[in-house]
Amino acid sequence: MFLRILKSKIFIGLVVLILIGLTIWFFPAKPHQYEYGTSYSPKYARELGLDPKEVFDAMTDDMGFRKVRLVAYWNDIEGERDVFDFSDLDWQMNKAEEKGLEVILTVGRRVPRWPECHTPEWAQKLEWEEQKEELLFYIKEVVNRYKDYESLKIWQVENEPFLTAYVPEICGSELDEDLLDREIALVRDLDKENNRPILTTDSGNLGLWFGAYKRGDIFGSTFYVYLANPKLGEVRTIFNHNYYRIKRLINSWIYGEKPVYLIEISMEPWLVDSIYNSFFYIQHESMNVQRIKEIIDISSKTQFDEQYLWGVEWWYYMKLNGFPEIWDYMKEVMSLERMGLKNPRDKI
Repeated sequence: MFLRILKSKIFIGLVVLILIGLTIWFFPAKPHQYEYGTSYSPKYARELGLDPKEVFDAMTDDMGFRKVRLVAYWNDIEGERDVFDFSDLDWQMNKAEEKGLEVILTVGRRVPRWPECHTPEWAQKLEWEEQKEELLFYIKEVVNRYKDYESLKIWQVENEPFLTAYVPEICGSELDEDLLDREIALVRDLDKENNRPILTTDSGNLGLWFGAYKRGDIFGSTFYVYLANPKLGEVRTIFNHNYYRIKRLINSWIYGEKPVYLIEISMEPWLVDSIYNSFFYIQHESMNVQRIKEIIDISSKTQFDEQYLWGVEWWYYMKLNGFPEIWDYMKEVMSLERMGLKNPRDKI
């Protein structure tokens, strides 16, 4: 009799939890208004055959972005051990100062854009313990060089470091959490006079967020709706805006409230082959204005604090190759956002 009652209570409890979960999952939300930021990579612009300075100016002057996430690439800056070349990042940071931008600067070995981990060849040959010390020395050089820039508002330390299932052959299959903590502590100490917040990130589709969320002052999630897999081909995520809101709620219960960004809203093709080896019509089928409207609508319903769009280099690349629709559409979105319309997506 007791077991029957216990089983019935467990069954009722499970039904209630499922009903609550379904209610939350399908709970509607209104799109939130954003002043969008973007991520920028001169490395990627060059891979597309573009002039990186031309892309930067188009991104800020024509498109109108005022918030930009920039990247310090270790293999570009320290291609030779103890020989530092900051010229590429210098012109980006100097342009940001001139234009009055708000910059997130990403440091570490795992930073945005393929191949995810940008470790110099000379460092890859070192034993792990020695490589870690070289990484920390490099980060120290970067922080000391740029910490007095007024345009610099946020440090990002590493990019999706807990996503160890992705490209383990390049980044390794295990995360050295002690190293991540040392990196964060180092940046805090070097920039203690300015006390800038530190952003830590994790995967939107695959991450639980716990490790990254608790470590930073700001948490950032990626946001991918359309993905590709060599075996499955194109895949559309099953997760909606409430999937992200639920994860934010759980993490805030455990670790406390903090700003949460969608730091990488993907608006460029994710193809099995590289973009620059794919026909333009295939790229356009994979990412176009209709899909971008859909992505903006879903992402804005998360109502996260800030949102950064991903793919501005590719938009410009398509524009120069006879497909200006996305660039023109995003210019209109950015213009309407700046005008302060409540639901700019409804006005286009």
